[in-house]
Amino acid sequence: MKRFQARQLQPTPVWLGRLSIELRRLASPLLSGHLKGLFSITFDIPLEPLPAPSASARDWFYWRRPDEGSVLLGLGRALSVGARGTGRFPSLGREWERLQEGWTHLNQGSANPWARAFLGFAFDAGSDNRGDWSGFPNSVLVVPRLLLEWRNGHCMLTFTHLRGQGERPEQVIAQWLSALKDAMEEERDESDPAACRLHARKEMPEPERWRQGVAEAVEAIGSGKMTKVVLAREVQLAFGQVVDHRRLLGRLGLDYPGCTLFAVRFDGATLVGATPERLLSIRQGAVTSDALAGTLKAKQAWNTEAMIRHEHRPVVDAILSALAPHCSGLEAGQSPASLRLQKLSHFYTRVQGRLKPGSDLFQLIEALHPTPAVGGLPRQAALDWIREREGIERGWYTGAVGWLGGAGDAELSVVLRCGLIQGKQARLYAGAGITEVSDPAAELGETRLKLAALLDRLSP
Repeated sequence: MKRFQARQLQPTPVWLGRLSIELRRLASPLLSGHLKGLFSITFDIPLEPLPAPSASARDWFYWRRPDEGSVLLGLGRALSVGARGTGRFPSLGREWERLQEGWTHLNQGSANPWARAFLGFAFDAGSDNRGDWSGFPNSVLVVPRLLLEWRNGHCMLTFTHLRGQGERPEQVIAQWLSALKDAMEEERDESDPAACRLHARKEMPEPERWRQGVAEAVEAIGSGKMTKVVLAREVQLAFGQVVDHRRLLGRLGLDYPGCTLFAVRFDGATLVGATPERLLSIRQGAVTSDALAGTLKAKQAWNTEAMIRHEHRPVVDAILSALAPHCSGLEAGQSPASLRLQKLSHFYTRVQGRLKPGSDLFQLIEALHPTPAVGGLPRQAALDWIREREGIERGWYTGAVGWLGGAGDAELSVVLRCGLIQGKQARLYAGAGITEVSDPAAELGETRLKLAALLDRLSP
């Protein structure tokens, strides 16, 4: 039987009463009907980090770096912009730039938030995200109504509203405060984890078909059609009760403190994951991207020469080539490091540079995505092969999710080690980079190790 327990808070904390007074005093004049565009106001408040919302909450983003002690939680939508197709990133870039022109920001006291919005997108620009992914846009930029950011022991709370919709200031403020109270007082599902038994499991494609697909890809690579292609698999799971995404996030945070934890909720489905790979970070003009390619069991001896030559180094070179027109002072390590994550080790190289004047986040995303670590080489040939032969709907898997801030700052991570949860159902995703030296059985084993990151933590 499910048990629910409310968060242990006073009905009305003292600071919340003061916040209400300040919010009305400062925000009301800037929410008047004759003003247009977005308005945001940020406060520094004494609130401990909240968990990800429950499955009953609508439209939210959760982002956490356990090793850095940073958490972002975005609730609701003040504004969202979607795009699809080959021009999706330039289109979102133009919309983001347009939003800045009429966006009024007011930071109270010492509040100085990093983030302003969230960004997420599917692997394939042409995908219409069918099936369980149908509630997720191909790509979307969301400015949340409430954005909570915990950093360096402080909590910054940003309220945002799109002005010019006819709502009175007191209505907007009442809605903000109600949403905040709901988030603070939301009940926690304390259902017995032992009751979450696995009832059914289905692999797509089936193991033998997937091994055959790998062999066909190796043959195509040998004939010169490609040099690398990344093939993905999906495991469909059915449990005896509703899957608790918050419990899953908690277990992932304990076991993968160096990864980025994320969760996104749209239209009845929750995407959850712990990814080791950063697609792109921009902080005060400093650009960072991760090359993560080449996977082995944690205790397995490294075949350094073959793996670097066929799988890792091409990813590093592709990232350098993509960033070169937009960055100066690009640097990448000559020898990759080993990144160990529980049962797996990866080759890892960090690429760094400085953003050139005139370049921006969306130009860099357009140039980078998809990297050979999630697509292949040459890019178009690999994408064509994936579309024709892979046989699953990737959705946001191997796309990216992250946040955007002021002054061009942003951070996006590749959507890896993830699952899509709907009620009692979960779909887990994993892939492997196929080159001319790939062995189908070994590649299948690699995907199973990657799938275990979530599968092991969904089990009691």
